Amino acid sequence: MSRLTMPTALTLIACVLGAPSALAAEVGVDGHPSIGAQQPAQESVPSLSEAFGMEFVPVPLHVLPPQDNEFFMTEDVILGNGTGQNPYRFAVPTPAALELGSGEWIEVEGGRLWRTRIASPNATTARLHLKGIDLPAGQQLRMSAPGWADSVIGPIEGVGEFGTGEAWSLSLPTNEVLLEWFVPHGSAAKQLPFAEADYYHGYRQIWKLEEEGSDGGLAVGTCHLDPICFPTWVGESNGTVRLIFSGSLCSGQLTATTAVDETPYVMTANHCIATQSIANSCQFNFFYRRNTCASTATASAGSNVTGGDLVVTQAASDCTLLMIRPTLPANVYWVGWTNANVPTSTASTCVHHPDGSYQRISFGTKNAASFPCGSPQTNWSSVSWNSATQYGVTSIGVTEGGSSGSAIYRNSDRRMYGVLTCGGSSCTNTAADDGYGRLDVAISSGGFATPLAAGTDDAQEPNDSCAAPRVLANGTYAGMVVKRIDEDWYQISSAPGTVVSASATYTHANGDIDLELFSSCGSTALASDLGNVNNASINYTNSSGSNTLFLRVFLSTDTRNEYSLTVSSSAPPTPANDECAAAVDITGSVAFSTVGATDSTTGTIPASCDDGAGTSMQRDIWYRIFAQCTGTATVSTCGASFDTRVAVYQGFTCPTTSSVPVGCDDNTTGCAGNGSQVTWQANAGSVYYIRVGSPIAASGTGQLVYSCVEVPLCPADLDGDGVVGGGDLGVLLGAWGTASADLDDDGLVDGSDLGIMLGAWGNCP
Repeated sequence: MSRLTMPTALTLIACVLGAPSALAAEVGVDGHPSIGAQQPAQESVPSLSEAFGMEFVPVPLHVLPPQDNEFFMTEDVILGNGTGQNPYRFAVPTPAALELGSGEWIEVEGGRLWRTRIASPNATTARLHLKGIDLPAGQQLRMSAPGWADSVIGPIEGVGEFGTGEAWSLSLPTNEVLLEWFVPHGSAAKQLPFAEADYYHGYRQIWKLEEEGSDGGLAVGTCHLDPICFPTWVGESNGTVRLIFSGSLCSGQLTATTAVDETPYVMTANHCIATQSIANSCQFNFFYRRNTCASTATASAGSNVTGGDLVVTQAASDCTLLMIRPTLPANVYWVGWTNANVPTSTASTCVHHPDGSYQRISFGTKNAASFPCGSPQTNWSSVSWNSATQYGVTSIGVTEGGSSGSAIYRNSDRRMYGVLTCGGSSCTNTAADDGYGRLDVAISSGGFATPLAAGTDDAQEPNDSCAAPRVLANGTYAGMVVKRIDEDWYQISSAPGTVVSASATYTHANGDIDLELFSSCGSTALASDLGNVNNASINYTNSSGSNTLFLRVFLSTDTRNEYSLTVSSSAPPTPANDECAAAVDITGSVAFSTVGATDSTTGTIPASCDDGAGTSMQRDIWYRIFAQCTGTATVSTCGASFDTRVAVYQGFTCPTTSSVPVGCDDNTTGCAGNGSQVTWQANAGSVYYIRVGSPIAASGTGQLVYSCVEVPLCPADLDGDGVVGGGDLGVLLGAWGTASADLDDDGLVDGSDLGIMLGAWGNCP
């Protein structure tokens, strides 16, 4: 007897990248292409201990009682697990009985970290299932397998990714799970942030990295073949995935769509996964196989991601389609399929995980058009197995418990035409046949046709380029989908000076979404968010001069992700010093912003200040100076982000429309960034109002710099006694022929300087 159980349906969404073979040429009604896509590597998520530099601080161990592994194996025989109406089981849930006292707190930057390790001494694998998660804002959980790279699940926030309060760690060949909980300062932590925790105790070894026999009679060299020894099937091997859900496992394969849009669909059997909750628990184990064709080779544990969605399922031919949520490992492969009921005598091949062991391949023939897996029997194809040679040994490759859900391919074009449901083949019965649920039945009457045509997208499509954007009004748009080969573009109306905000929320572990904002197609980005967190946002004050901006939403990792997008374009707040009456007092340099400023009631500047840009002064703000210096004063906006204009008025009250500036300027030569500079003769004790705006409807930011250089009013008073007289004459004559008392700045004390002194003779003004 081999695998299976009653048909149940499951749909999962998987994201996969980088297949090694070229895109298949056939695309049409009868076949879907096998496809590959290269993607950047997703950054590994560290444990919280690693993130805070506390990985070397010992973590307390919460030990659970050992279980009777032999009892569960005997129970499997009685219940027919893996051979009858139930999937292959390898683990059972036991209450973890966690309390705050099960772990310890340590102080970390920004808060506290609670940690514990949960283990059962005789477990072969461990997996933690949290239920009733409800984390306040700022708190998060992470789970991992100590010592195993890329095993961190999280950050888990709120009620978890699925919105159900549930989360699952990865099942790996260790009996420990590390659970970490971060609580920021000011956040309460009087009880654990979840209601229940189940520890899935592994009682069978499902991580067999070397050829060996096993409980239940399996995986020995004389009845199994390695895909690595048959390079024709390397693509299908890269697309085959072991499905670990709850405490059971099956096989599946990444499945292409007619649109070749890299939707991460996984096809498997309905009797393996048929509900959304089980799909959520599904761990996708890619590349668990030997990578060398040698009888002594050790298998690789492969790559793992967890969390899927049920897309569609059908019991009538035992097919389920899932979609993987997380980012896929590199070099996965989408297998092709046909919606034809292939004839008998069709040479066929299956790649699968027998008994939960590493990947195997079986070669056979469709020998009958029906098989007794269900009713009607004609919904299943019968396949018998043939022998093949590897390592110089002839073997018959068969399926076993754990192979359920694996595809059967016709050899002529390597297209899937069914999934494994039931049968009698095993290492102890290599002559028995197996039954495969017909994919064409699922497509014609089970609801599989639509998803297999193309992965779902959002209502804003088509918006795949800057030349064809979707116009968005202010608001939130939920359920958005972005794909690696189908990025999203939006058009936002935004008058110059308005503030544009765009925020995308998503699960970063399912693919990193980035944002860029442009003033026109093909231009340099005005703003961007290329970070690696669970959201991306842009806040930009439109100083581009354009009334229309373009938002690009794209994936930097993975092939598909979902997001919620919120956009707004609004007038910025009016600056406090928008009018002269609220002028800000300054004594030196100050950062300024005219964003949100209105046109002053003072109106235009005099025609005498027109340097070719007109007399307009728009979107202006005001500052005030109480002069402490008599001499040359200067204010400048050099380096501002927009075209500035500056005017300076003298008076103890705000200027009126008829007031004449003591100085004004626009675009001073040598002043960077269309800045302006005004210089005037200031008197100590006088009040000056500084008006900063633009000759056009532009606004922006800059630095307003004020300075004053003291100039003496009585330069001939060389001895500083307030009178130009004999003492000063003596100083001048003593410096004759030098530059130390030069009054006319010609570098030499001579008759010209004597004339200046005699002309200023008497009391200084």
